[in-house]
Amino acid sequence: MNIWKRASVALKDGTSLIAADDLLKAAVVKATNHDEFSIDPENALFIYRHVRATPSSLKPLISAISSRVTRTRSWVVALKGLMLMHGFFLSKTTAAESIGRLPFDLSAFGRQGNSRMSSRSGGFNLFVRAYFAFLDRRSILFHDGNRHRYDEESSVMIRLVIIRKMQVVIDSLIRIKPIGESVRIPVINEAMENVINEILEIYGWICRRIAEVLPNVNSKSGKRQADVALKIVAKSMTQGEELVKYFVFCRDLGVANAQEIPDFVRIPVDDVIHLHEIVWTDKEEEQGGEAEETDECENSEERTKCVEGKEEEEMERELVHEIDDLIKLDDEEKEEDEPSLAPPVLDVPDLISL
Repeated sequence: MNIWKRASVALKDGTSLIAADDLLKAAVVKATNHDEFSIDPENALFIYRHVRATPSSLKPLISAISSRVTRTRSWVVALKGLMLMHGFFLSKTTAAESIGRLPFDLSAFGRQGNSRMSSRSGGFNLFVRAYFAFLDRRSILFHDGNRHRYDEESSVMIRLVIIRKMQVVIDSLIRIKPIGESVRIPVINEAMENVINEILEIYGWICRRIAEVLPNVNSKSGKRQADVALKIVAKSMTQGEELVKYFVFCRDLGVANAQEIPDFVRIPVDDVIHLHEIVWTDKEEEQGGEAEETDECENSEERTKCVEGKEEEEMERELVHEIDDLIKLDDEEKEEDEPSLAPPVLDVPDLISL
């Protein structure tokens, strides 16, 4: 970095440091400085240790990060702010489960303002938007106030829904891609290592849960559960192939923890055939069952069971709609941020003279 750029970075961050009125806010400024060639792990670790020791400090810290990223037009500051937030999850900070939806919105980052500046940093802005889309979705899914959580007492349907949601999170992860030589910039490379770590953890969780839940899906489970399970299996098969391509892409870019491509688990063909048969057979029997159910409900002794069964069915229907809405939203975001055929002009610094 040339001397003028260093001076500019020092001036911008210096002003914010002067305005910081406590050690934590100063640590946030230092951890999210304007220097794309400098990572400040010390201040990030200081923040994480402080939150683990004093969970009540999380709220003012998030407020400080939110204020920092919403006021900036620098992709470096915005990305470092997202990485700092992501670190709460990667470091297994329990208090982070209370965050829920992120208190700031970077979904349109870089789309407004100076058009010349936006065109020069277009690829980086796209990277920030993709990282935000993933992190916001992850934070919502892991929120401790969620109505449905994955545990031993959860119904098979709730487990299936959560697995499907986690697959959508994986989709948002593999849309985080640096463009051109930008991965050689330290902050981008660090962000990509975070992405790979997250993929390995979440995809491993998905594989374990699929193996755990699928044996519980049978002809007695009902068509709706089998239908969701079949979608999960189909997605798992295509997602495994997409992940292999993504890891090859990251390996070729030199991302350190993507040099070995994992052996992504494949679902046995017999399980796919079994689920397919449950979904597509006995349709006439299902239609006939509706009439029988009506007769049973007329019997006062069966009325309570009938009501409970309808309530469970209604809950399952709502969960399926919830998945469909999430996937539709995810597809819309994918189309909205699809890079154009003409590569953007990137403001890549002179790495040779460093």
